[in-house]
Amino acid sequence: MNEWKDRARKSLRDAGKPYVNRRGEQKRGKSPPKEGKACKETCPRQCSSLTDQRKLQLFTEFYAVSYERQQAIILSGLEQHKVIQEKLGSQSEGTEQVVRSPLEDFRGKHKNRPHSIYPAVREGIREHILSFPRQPNHYSWMKGDVEREYLSPDLNLLRMFRLYKENNPASTAKFWLYRDIFKQQNLSFGQPRSDTCAKCDALFSKLVAATTDGERLKITAESELHHRKAEKAYTQLQADTEWAKANDDCHLANYNLCIQEMGTDKPPTMCLWHEGIAHRGSIEVASCLLKWAETSFAPLVQAKERKLIIYSDRCCGQNNNWRVLNLMALLVSRGYFSQIEQKFMVSGHSFLPCDRSFATLDKRRKVSTLHTPSDVAEMIRGARQLHPFKVIEMKCADFRQLPDATLKHPPGFLITSMMWLKVTATDPWCVHTKGSHSLYEGWKHWLITKQRKNQPPPAPLFSTTYARAYEDPLPIKKEKHRDLMEMLAYMPAEAQAFYGTLECEE
Repeated sequence: MNEWKDRARKSLRDAGKPYVNRRGEQKRGKSPPKEGKACKETCPRQCSSLTDQRKLQLFTEFYAVSYERQQAIILSGLEQHKVIQEKLGSQSEGTEQVVRSPLEDFRGKHKNRPHSIYPAVREGIREHILSFPRQPNHYSWMKGDVEREYLSPDLNLLRMFRLYKENNPASTAKFWLYRDIFKQQNLSFGQPRSDTCAKCDALFSKLVAATTDGERLKITAESELHHRKAEKAYTQLQADTEWAKANDDCHLANYNLCIQEMGTDKPPTMCLWHEGIAHRGSIEVASCLLKWAETSFAPLVQAKERKLIIYSDRCCGQNNNWRVLNLMALLVSRGYFSQIEQKFMVSGHSFLPCDRSFATLDKRRKVSTLHTPSDVAEMIRGARQLHPFKVIEMKCADFRQLPDATLKHPPGFLITSMMWLKVTATDPWCVHTKGSHSLYEGWKHWLITKQRKNQPPPAPLFSTTYARAYEDPLPIKKEKHRDLMEMLAYMPAEAQAFYGTLECEE
């Protein structure tokens, strides 16, 4: 409390030092007594006998004590001391008679503030904040702040305040009061650990081990180039997001078991399934994208345009492969989009907006009780109150054996080395690629259909229907099935019914 601005200002003023008032005006401090006589020779207290050194000593000692002590010193020298004592000694306050000393300081202690906050409310908020489990500052002893404690990373101030209001519905406390009291408790929220880039870690290790300036310069240049490539991808992502906001015919999607449309207010779409329904590879990712496109858009009418930009990480088994590229050409051929681009982030620097959605789900998961996939779906739907997630619970019939070889593989075309892929309705027989995110790099064109003699290349021919990838639910492993059966006794009846339908490997 001594660090409050009003208290610090009052302390400076009582000590006779310069201070800044509430209006921001600079006020001068008390000036020491001037040299020379203080009073006339006829002064009954003989002040004229005081030396300059003694006057300066009295001035310094007077402003070195508290305000109450200063008042006592002044009153002790007044002839009307008894009269003042009689006037101030007894005052009526409500129905009680309060005896006061003339030495008390009543500044700021009056009770005519109608909106003052009762101490009991502040204490109740403080007790609620301290009721949450806390961890000591175990990992930051070197930083010196050993007194700080950490709350669970799945908490935040808004969620804590909502819990306080639920427990105290009659309280009129506002969020700003809860926040201010929280700041006084020397508490912080724990931070989840984040992955690091393997290449960055390797370059840092090399830099530490380098013995010459030439080696350090070479490693530093390589690290700078690596970070510039990563920064270029994030810059391009931000630029495409802003462009998508201004163009309704462009849809920007990030997916990593999640499809999140940027540039719109649409909530992220979560596609859910468990291992008894399908695996987790390129077929599943492509099927989720197809399901999302068919449920979100209608085929374009003639002369209409719609552009899709997909940002994804470099995972070859799910995102960066020929099946996803075939799906892009399939969606263009069916008229859902006139142009589709896929851009890849730099490995190790592939943080995407959908990862924030997964962080939200992970926090919610830690405080939820989940028995079945349906519980997971409900947890996702209720993970946030504003713009709740959209959930698609994938079934066996939703996964299709989508093609990965309809498009011809051109010689020299290595799909995992490209940073930017594009297919268009104007020339569907070609795929356009770039090795970076630079707008100044030219497009390279690859023929993806068979060339006909003396004729223009044809468009890729896709089937109108594709067989199911899984005819029946997948069996789960024996060991996992055995463990699940052992846990059934501790699960509710609806969960027991669900696990009883699972197939087991023979």
